[in-house]
Amino acid sequence: MKIGLVISELEDNEVKKICIGANKAAVDKGITLVIMPGKYLVNNDDVDEKHPYKFQNTALFKYATKLGFDAVVIDIERIGKNVAILKKEALLKSFFEIPFLTLTEQEGYVASKKIMSDHGYLEQQGYQAICDAVSYAETGKLSNEEPSCVFSFIEESEAKALSVISDIGTRLFNRKFEDEGLYKSMGQINTELGVKNCGLFLYDKKIRNTFKHPWEFPDKIKIKSAIVDGTEIVTDNNTEIDTDGILNIFENGTPKVLVASNIFVGQYQLGLMITEFNPRILIDNYFDSLVGIVTITSRVSYLETEMEKTKKELLEVQEELARDDSVLDHIGGQDYLTGGLNRRGFFAKAYDYLKENFEAGKYAVVAYIRMDSLKKINDVYGHNEGDQAVREVAEILDIVFKDCIHGRIRGDEFAAISVSSEEGMAENFREEMSSQNAALLDRSKRYINYLQYSVCEFSYEDNLSLREMLKETDESLQRVKGNF
Repeated sequence: MKIGLVISELEDNEVKKICIGANKAAVDKGITLVIMPGKYLVNNDDVDEKHPYKFQNTALFKYATKLGFDAVVIDIERIGKNVAILKKEALLKSFFEIPFLTLTEQEGYVASKKIMSDHGYLEQQGYQAICDAVSYAETGKLSNEEPSCVFSFIEESEAKALSVISDIGTRLFNRKFEDEGLYKSMGQINTELGVKNCGLFLYDKKIRNTFKHPWEFPDKIKIKSAIVDGTEIVTDNNTEIDTDGILNIFENGTPKVLVASNIFVGQYQLGLMITEFNPRILIDNYFDSLVGIVTITSRVSYLETEMEKTKKELLEVQEELARDDSVLDHIGGQDYLTGGLNRRGFFAKAYDYLKENFEAGKYAVVAYIRMDSLKKINDVYGHNEGDQAVREVAEILDIVFKDCIHGRIRGDEFAAISVSSEEGMAENFREEMSSQNAALLDRSKRYINYLQYSVCEFSYEDNLSLREMLKETDESLQRVKGNF
């Protein structure tokens, strides 16, 4: 059985005692307990200059609704201490598909039984809550047990915890890793520190999460590092699993007490870290420091990988320039083949266009179009025929995006952008593209000249850049391709 304990933060002394009691109950009951410290609910207008993305922590609450718990205990009193009742109600309603209890009494919801004894009250409360959750999952009723336990959880010294964090940071930051060897090294370090259960799970691409654009729970996630009962789970760093099945990695018949944290950078969710609950976890700032180190090192690894990809792309561009002698096309603003804008021209005009027109209350529509069969046309019918196919596509885009900034940004790729005060214009472009695409396919007699495209709409945000919009539109196109 898997029980989730949704709390605020491990730095809260009261929460620590609740976790100590919950830990003992999980051990006594022989169940797996996952502690989910998602910090505090925040209002949309809360701005903290030192911690502008603190709302990202609450994404952990969404994980708690998706990871297959048999029951969940929610400390809504502390989690929601800074927000109005409606915000707390919204969080509780997100758990309606799972049996759940509130840790303390909350009108309209089933709560764990109140502890009558003052002796070790908070530890008793944590113990009772887990016993009640187990019973509630099994029978739909609260437990008949009355906790009267002795809690002997001994925290590690602060000096020892600081030494561990320092060792982890030094060993990860001062090495150059090859082929994502960073993640293997993480597993080795944890094993040496006596950590028998831990895992790092990251998405293939970062996922934006803001108040305006709440993140959607992704279907898949990659195992970057995992140790279960002291044994490393061997993967190639690209082993993909269902995101809602992360906890299944740790199921091997042995109950565990785990702590989870979501990994994020700025506005973007990156993944999830899980580690076992041990004495040093409750040392102030230890867990947050550990998550911070993992986040930074993962980000460095990601950036190094992206740099390698960029190097390869630059080499490919150099080869392409040498092969087709189109240097002038990359230097000027006009595409030598279509007569429209090339990559340089498109970005120059698009940036100026956005600067002048994209403001509060406006919507930007960004389109990414790719010729699906240009390489085959070139290979079979020759480059002259391929050039003609490109020109035909350019003519279509002149029709669909006649009042927009558009151009050929790569050999077989086009982009377009438009700004409007009217929401929902993206659908109009999609319909017109669908119609023109069908006509293009119909008149291509000797070969298939077909377009894959994505059209996305963005409401104005201060920090939203053209490259981010194009990237998201391209990622949308990749998902569309993946469905074929």
